[in-house]
Amino acid sequence: MYIRRDQSNLHFGRQGRRRGGKTLFIVWLITMGIAIAIIWRFNSVQTWVLASVNGNATATPDAITLAQLGERAYWQGDLETAIDYYGQAARLEPNNIDIQFEYGRVLVYRSYGGRSYEYLAEEALQVAQRAVEIAPDNTRAQAILALALLENGRYEEAIQAGLRATQLDVNYAEAHAYLSLAYFQAGRPRQAFDEGDLAVQKNPNSVDARRALALSLSFVGEWNAAIQQYEMAIQIHPRLYALYFELAPYYIIQDNYDAAIAAFDRVLAMEPNNVKAYTRKCETYYRQRDDSRAQEACEQATELDPTYPEAWRQLGMVQYAKRNYEGAIESFQTCINLQTEQGIPLEKQEIECYYIQGLSWALLAHCEKAWPNLQTALTMNPGESIKGFINTGLQSCVGTEEDQFSADQIPTPIPPTP
Repeated sequence: MYIRRDQSNLHFGRQGRRRGGKTLFIVWLITMGIAIAIIWRFNSVQTWVLASVNGNATATPDAITLAQLGERAYWQGDLETAIDYYGQAARLEPNNIDIQFEYGRVLVYRSYGGRSYEYLAEEALQVAQRAVEIAPDNTRAQAILALALLENGRYEEAIQAGLRATQLDVNYAEAHAYLSLAYFQAGRPRQAFDEGDLAVQKNPNSVDARRALALSLSFVGEWNAAIQQYEMAIQIHPRLYALYFELAPYYIIQDNYDAAIAAFDRVLAMEPNNVKAYTRKCETYYRQRDDSRAQEACEQATELDPTYPEAWRQLGMVQYAKRNYEGAIESFQTCINLQTEQGIPLEKQEIECYYIQGLSWALLAHCEKAWPNLQTALTMNPGESIKGFINTGLQSCVGTEEDQFSADQIPTPIPPTP
């Protein structure tokens, strides 16, 4: 490395006379001492030297360090960053089941962000399956498998994995929590409550245990008790936004719309650009028939993220209620286009974007455009009330002036899933 002698600490000032031999010997001794020290501590100095030369050279973080960064992001509510760090850590140490567990769990929580995030639940299942292949008798591996299976609709398999996890470690709260969730999804309320209650007993500070108990209580209509459990879970992890989104519907069931709006506002206070919170506010105002504030919230959501299908669906519903059928058609079509572009299977898409758009076209006397949307909606396994609206729309197009459609063309809907 080139040293500017006029700025070096070795420059003792301009001397008019020639240095003596004694002085040169002392300088030689100092130089040799520095050289020996550098050689002796080369490994420790090397990083410092590289940082000096390269400016920002740092050692590559190991898996534990990355996992710790992921954990920090998780507690800060930044699930995207948590997924990134845990993913890196999981790739560095694929046999570390603790890392695989945390990675799978944050993937599941992020999958709650909307239909366009549901693919993350599939990724969580892949992580869990690899963990079980590596360590079939590990409690956390079986527990994350149970959680991932139930989030992919495989409830009976999730129950089996949850039972296996509780057998491996009867004191592991998350194993009981995920088994409770699996029982809940499988429609077995008594067992869901027993496992959820046991999970809270094993670890009262487990977010998953509190959430599982809350859902099992909601199964039997214990709304206030469910709300209390969610509030306790929020005290444990106030920045886990999924908890607020699951809490709010119980307030809505009780017609406590202000409390539901307050739950979404708590999310927005922490993350002002949370699109899902604005969309859910829109839905809540819509339920109250406060269409002006509903439209304002939905438009805020679509401005923040124009690629969020749920926001366009709800905006279209508000516009339809305000008899702005042209605007509703445009919003619903945006919703359909986004879901198609994002690869969301038809059966998982927002059915309102199809059948209410069809009704809008029918009201504008464009049955040639209404008919395909209404027919598509019938193939999406709608509930009885929606099926009634669809058939009303189809019937309104029978015998039109164009004489394009007849009652025989109305398809027989697929029987609803029990």
